[in-house]
Amino acid sequence: MKIFEVLKKNKKIIENFSYLSVIQLLNMLIPLIIFPYLIRVLGSNIYGLVIYAQAVLGYFVVLINFGFNITATKEVSIYRNNTKKLNKILSSILIIKGILFLISVMLLSILIFTIPSFQEHRALFYLTIWMCFYEFIFPVYYFQGIEEMKYITITTLVSRVVFLFLVFVLVNYPDDYLLVPIINGLGAIIAGIISQIIVLKKGVKYTWQEPYVLKYYLKKSVVMALAYASNTLKSNLNIVIVKFLFSYKEVAYFDLALKISRIGTSFLELISVSVFPKMSRDKNKEFLRKVIYLSSTLSIVFVVVVLLFSPFLVRVLGGKEMLNSVPLLGIVVFFVPFQILGGLLGRNCLIVNGYEKDVLFSMAFSSVVYLVSIFIFYFTLKEKMSLNFLGAIFVFSFMVDTFYRYLRCKKYKIL
Repeated sequence: MKIFEVLKKNKKIIENFSYLSVIQLLNMLIPLIIFPYLIRVLGSNIYGLVIYAQAVLGYFVVLINFGFNITATKEVSIYRNNTKKLNKILSSILIIKGILFLISVMLLSILIFTIPSFQEHRALFYLTIWMCFYEFIFPVYYFQGIEEMKYITITTLVSRVVFLFLVFVLVNYPDDYLLVPIINGLGAIIAGIISQIIVLKKGVKYTWQEPYVLKYYLKKSVVMALAYASNTLKSNLNIVIVKFLFSYKEVAYFDLALKISRIGTSFLELISVSVFPKMSRDKNKEFLRKVIYLSSTLSIVFVVVVLLFSPFLVRVLGGKEMLNSVPLLGIVVFFVPFQILGGLLGRNCLIVNGYEKDVLFSMAFSSVVYLVSIFIFYFTLKEKMSLNFLGAIFVFSFMVDTFYRYLRCKKYKIL
């Protein structure tokens, strides 16, 4: 009876968690299904090139996101029953994201015409801009704020299934690599159109907002935008650095290790996202502690499972030629518990209590630690630099981030 009462009391959280689980299952399984196919059809070098382009465009995605997945979700959650205010919020965010999207296109064009390696593959980089368009048009913050995750599930299902089908049908030779971003872009457009139709049917009316209103919401998200920029710098920079120090083949190795490791973070982060609206309203410390214990235990179990089956996982997903990534996977997977715990402490403890700047500082500090570590070891132990070494520095940066957030939470007595 007690279990039943707990489930009933948290029905909305469980419902949203279930829908988010379906989304993450799709986002996790489809890349894992596609990866073995693309690595064999395109080859590790061309596949690494595609991943490299995605890593570069990932920085522009952060610019367009501008932290709205946190700040706008919180605003929508608070004013979900105030139609006038809700229209104002969504209109402002869409206008700001549209402007940032145009800026991203211009910045990408500058990079393409000034960097020879970018210019050589300019078609790939321009086509990969679908990532930016998806971030602009898909209002994930709205659905999270009103706690109606089923709509995201429907649109994600449609776009990912279209992508899966078309890749197997159309991508058959190495020269077909440009079809990968084209097909992804098609899925993004479909998902964006469906999501906007749902928003309009919900009664939301987009209207032009005065510059001072846009400035208000822009300023409100600056801290989180910088925080996410710092975090993405650390995550995507791995791919850029691997390309700089090694080759596109090693980029593929690192990408596979991250893909397998992120199976754990994909599902476990759902817990943090699902409880965020509730924590924003209630700020229940006891509830948060239970969530932390559960998430931490599950993340450790995941690490143990990956360590036990890493050769099998790599062989199944990448084939024999990717077995060199097994030792790297054994190192990189340790970032999972730290990212999960750090995410809970940041989103559901510090941010909900108004300490956004501490989250920004933790991300910025850990990124600086990451960059300085690479810089020092590159110039002192350049001959010994390896993928495993970079993986260890990557994990250490997450340890620093999480430990700092824990100390802040203890200091403010909010945990």
